[in-house]
Parts: sequence; structure tokens; C-alpha cells
Amino acid sequence: MNVPLIDFNGRVRDRVRELRRRRIQRAAKILLGLMVVAGLAWVGVASPLFSVKKVVVSGNAIVSTDDVTKAAKVPMGVPLAQVDAAAISRRIVTLPAVARGDVALSLPDTVTIKIIERAVAFVVADGGGFAWVDATGATFNSSTERPAGVPLAVADLNDHQLLSDVATVVSALPSRLTDKVVQVTAPTRDSIVIATGERTQIVWGSAESSSLKGQLADTMTKAQPTCRSVDVSSPSHPITRC
Repeated sequence: MNVPLIDFNGRVRDRVRELRRRRIQRAAKILLGLMVVAGLAWVGVASPLFSVKKVVVSGNAIVSTDDVTKAAKVPMGVPLAQVDAAAISRRIVTLPAVARGDVALSLPDTVTIKIIERAVAFVVADGGGFAWVDATGATFNSSTERPAGVPLAVADLNDHQLLSDVATVVSALPSRLTDKVVQVTAPTRDSIVIATGERTQIVWGSAESSSLKGQLADTMTKAQPTCRSVDVSSPSHPITRC
């Protein structure tokens, strides 16, 4: 009986060729993947396809769009991936009326800037107009007319701490009294006085304990609306003068 011969050497060669083919395929796939990643990276970082072509500004009412774009200095034509959004935001807040500037990068070619402007807490008569002051005591805008419903204060515009104290006092007033304020007089930080349209004077003193003083002023003017003076400068010993 003839026993078939087994070609072990041939099988080994076939196995070696198969392993080599698989290695080549694996290497080709890895190389292709790297090429795809490199291509995508190039498109994102260097390709003109995703370069800045538009700047969109929103949320601004006081500051003009032109002033925002000038301050932002967005690098036109630069790939979005290379744009420093944080740096743009820092440049925007150098504008006096801007409290915050949120910058977003939108594919394929847009930088979006959302402006959050300062809110006026009170105004101070200045020359022929009115200087606008926000809750931090920062002066950020001016107008020829007094904004409707905004308290008028007499204070030194060069004294930032005094302006900040006045803002604290105004914000502590309940809305019922804020609507009636005729004038806030602040010759010094410790002698703030509020005059209302009901001919009532609220002696506030300093901005310290303003939240409590606001509650006391509200309660006392409700209880004795005809009194000409309410003194909450020492909140532990409030006084009414009728």
C-alpha cells in the first residue's frame, strides 16, 4: 500500500506567506489610518476650508458692533483651530460698557461674539448729561437724558469706592422705594441720604448692613408714611422723625 507523502516544507512556506500577507495588510491599514488622521488635522489646522470668514456679534445695545469687532481683532483668514477665543474675549472686555464677551468658533468659518453689557444702577449728573454707573461702581456710558426709572445720585465720579457704596445702597432698596427715589446724595461714604417723591428722607449712613437697612426702611415707611425722615444709619436703633 502506498502511503501519501505530506509536504511539510510546503505547508510551512504557505503559512509564512499567509503571515507575511496579514502583516502587510495590517501595516497598510495603520498607514492609511495615519494618513486620514493627518489629512483631517491638516484640514482643521491649515486648510482654508475652515478659515475665519465671518464675525457675528449679538447682545450689544450700548456699544456698537463696529466697536466690538475693532476691539476683538479677530484674525480673518486664519484656520478656526488656530483662533484664540480667550484672547478675543479679553480684548472685548476692555470696552467700558462690556461686562463679558462670550466667544464661540462655529464651523465652517464663523466667530460668534455674544456681548453681555453692564447694567446701569444709577446715574450721576455730569456737565450737560448723565454718567451711567453699574453695580460695581464702574462708570461705563453717558447720555444727554436721564434713563427712565434709574435713580439719580449726587456723588464724586472720581471716587470709585463711593460710587460702589452708592450702588450697594440702591440695590438694597425694595422696588417700592426705588421707584420713588428722587435723588441719592453721597457727600461721603458714611453720609448717604435718599430723598423720595413722598418728601421722605431716608438717612442711610454707610453702605454697611445695607440689606438690613433696606428691610427697615421698607417697613418703617409703610408703617408711618407721613414721617418726613427715617434714619436707618444705625440699624439696631432706627429712628423716625414725623
